Amino acid sequence: MAAMRSSLFLGKDKIYFLLLGFEWENGRIVEMVFTWNGVWNLTINFGYTENIMELLCILLAWVIIAVLVIRIYLGQDAEERPKLWKIIIAVLLGLFSFTFTFPLFNEPLSIAILPLGVWILYGILKRKGRWEAYRKYAWTGFGGNFIFLSTAILAIGLAGGFYPDDEVRTYLTDVSEVELLITHPSGEEVKINEEKFVESLSTFKYERSNVIQWFEEIREQIWPEEESEEPVEIQEKFPYLLIGVKTKTGDKIRVYVEQDGKGLLVTTKEKQHYYRSKTASFLEEGGNAE
Repeated sequence: MAAMRSSLFLGKDKIYFLLLGFEWENGRIVEMVFTWNGVWNLTINFGYTENIMELLCILLAWVIIAVLVIRIYLGQDAEERPKLWKIIIAVLLGLFSFTFTFPLFNEPLSIAILPLGVWILYGILKRKGRWEAYRKYAWTGFGGNFIFLSTAILAIGLAGGFYPDDEVRTYLTDVSEVELLITHPSGEEVKINEEKFVESLSTFKYERSNVIQWFEEIREQIWPEEESEEPVEIQEKFPYLLIGVKTKTGDKIRVYVEQDGKGLLVTTKEKQHYYRSKTASFLEEGGNAE
């Protein structure tokens, strides 16, 4: 879904037009487009916005940058102040930098190392004698990288508190419309007892998923088939899929159910989480294979 916002700015001899466009996906802003006076446009993609907490932290970073820019603007002499659209370009170009990416709490973060945008502006404006007027704006843009880094770390901390990975309810928040699908021939014709499923959610505990062991179990089943002419029925560990599940974060996920109904494998866009129960018994005979 897309939305547009526009503003008019009065200059000495003309009217300036700023068009701001938003693109929404699953209730989140994923892209912003700035168009100034129909001459140039800038697209900013919020690649790492996955929930409302991260979005708020990104907006906080932009607010901090805007406050710094306003303070610089007000501190300049009137005749020295650049035009608004030039200030925006200087700040955004200042954000351009050589970065180093590193993982933190399973999230990729980038730290700015070389101010490439500042160097570009310096090379262009120094020859025109206008560097001093734009210098603070350019460095504010470069410093914005560290503001974004700080708010990204803040978002990770807040998300860990509001959306803990070790609680199955983080991902299975609303299961009122849940349905069970059979995704592998080894799955039996069963149906889900919704009442028992809701009751059993509190019994699921987070466990480290042993993907290598699961792979070895499947491979041990395939080897006899390679040596024999008779086909061997492969037993899939997670032959069922839950649909209609809603999460706290609003993310799109896949929830696979283990063969015995006592394990749930939650697959998000970035990682997987495995939950195991000793007492869950929400699968019942009598379902229809999909």
